[in-house]
Amino acid sequence: MEAMLDENGMLEYVKTEIAKPSQSDAQQLAQWKKDVAKTRRIILKGVRDHVVSNLHGKETPFAMWKALTELFENNIDHRKLALKDKLRNIKMQKNDIILQYLTRFT
Repeated sequence: MEAMLDENGMLEYVKTEIAKPSQSDAQQLAQWKKDVAKTRRIILKGVRDHVVSNLHGKETPFAMWKALTELFENNIDHRKLALKDKLRNIKMQKNDIILQYLTRFT
């Protein structure tokens, strides 16, 4: 998704919070609104339907991107340890076929 945003020149809108221009400069304000709408559209097209609810209510592309990174980043050590423990406890039962055994890994 970053590549798509970069290709369209919108990557800066998700990396930093771009301030809304003042009402006095109508041309800059119109361009900002157009860029924000385009960036939001790219983000929404790039996520699956079940993830869209996590982006509901986010006003800016930066807020949307932050919500996505919090949702999908996997830096939590506790989660890593729990997954390692779960992997270690997966054992093949006597009557299992290979397919059943391998599906436990997902």
